[in-house]
Amino acid sequence: MANENLSIDSYRELNLDPDSEIVKQLMSGIESEFGSSSIRLTDHVGSTPSNLTPTMSSWYITYIAGPRGQALDSVGGLLGANNDQNRSRGVFLEREISHEENQRIERKRQAIKASRETRAADYDRYEESRIEYQKGKDTYDELRARHNREAKLTPFWYIPLLVLVGITEMLINFESFSRNKAYTPAIALGVTIIVALMLAYASHVHGTFLRQIETRLGAHRRDGDRAAAWRMFSIGTVLIAIALGAVYYARSIMYADILLENAVMGGNAPSPLFVIGGSMIGNLGVYAVGVIIAFFAHDEDPHFPEALQGKNKAEKKMYALREKISAPLKREFENIDATCERAIEQVKNKHASLGSNKDFLASRTLFAQIKEQDTKVLAALQVYRGKLLTALKGQAPRFEVQPEIETAEYEFLDSSAYAALPLSLKYI
Repeated sequence: MANENLSIDSYRELNLDPDSEIVKQLMSGIESEFGSSSIRLTDHVGSTPSNLTPTMSSWYITYIAGPRGQALDSVGGLLGANNDQNRSRGVFLEREISHEENQRIERKRQAIKASRETRAADYDRYEESRIEYQKGKDTYDELRARHNREAKLTPFWYIPLLVLVGITEMLINFESFSRNKAYTPAIALGVTIIVALMLAYASHVHGTFLRQIETRLGAHRRDGDRAAAWRMFSIGTVLIAIALGAVYYARSIMYADILLENAVMGGNAPSPLFVIGGSMIGNLGVYAVGVIIAFFAHDEDPHFPEALQGKNKAEKKMYALREKISAPLKREFENIDATCERAIEQVKNKHASLGSNKDFLASRTLFAQIKEQDTKVLAALQVYRGKLLTALKGQAPRFEVQPEIETAEYEFLDSSAYAALPLSLKYI
């Protein structure tokens, strides 16, 4: 017991007060990490605490790991000693749990590694989709920051309303085309549909153009982009000119027939403004409604909703591929988790059964002394992290952290996200 107490005392005697030499050595490392654009954090696996910066990890290994490891081994030897009376071994609960959690992560990583080797093509496609999604996300985020709002997608009701515009045009024009003796009923219906489509599409083009005129024709746009915008406007203008020309022609033929009938049958001929102009005004009125609908249904920047749709499409593809490669791993992960939880539960039960053993309780008291010193270690690390993040304000550093069950990718955190990560000491 004397040797065990000596190891524990050696660890407890480390002076970790804020003004101690050991803590000063830690704080002096801020300068070495100041100005770093990317800082890689320690892994979840291993005896070194996770989420430490290189300076924090180096300090822990240099000053803490040795004395603390010896103290833990001493307590572990006492807690795990054989009990001849009960013919059983003791248990160091925290060390066993740390070991099982460590094994859980390692086994999952091994499963992923094996999956990558056997399904390399699927992982390559997933990696390509992930890169594609990241590009789309970056593009959309840039536009969102520029506009300071979310993109406006074309609403679901837009196409039905545009179809309704076309149907209204058909109702206005069908009689005119059906009165033309040169047309069969089928041809008259076909021409009516074509004219309605032209007017509806022209209203879509012109309404969209008016909504996006600043974005499409602004001084910041390239000549090629402005030329494309004018081509778009010209297409709509040509379509409405053809459609209205066809309506004018049909109504003129219809008016000539009315004049002929009146000449034969007698009576007053109607005004051409009513027969021809009324139909033209009706068509223009419905076209104007279509322009208004298109104007309010579109975003001011045509590239903004396109970027959102591209991002969403890439994200959907990425998640579909991820699900494809992760589905076979799900069952294996469940088995690993179940094995780990069962082992931890058994250790906890054994720990509870030793609660009345005097030697075991005495050893737990020694462990409590180690944990008391652990709080001082964590306090020093927390203070360092806080001072480091304060020093890095305005520099937007990235903290690289390897996910627990990923073996190839690192995630990047900003300062606030890193500050929220927990710091804890392991017992292995």
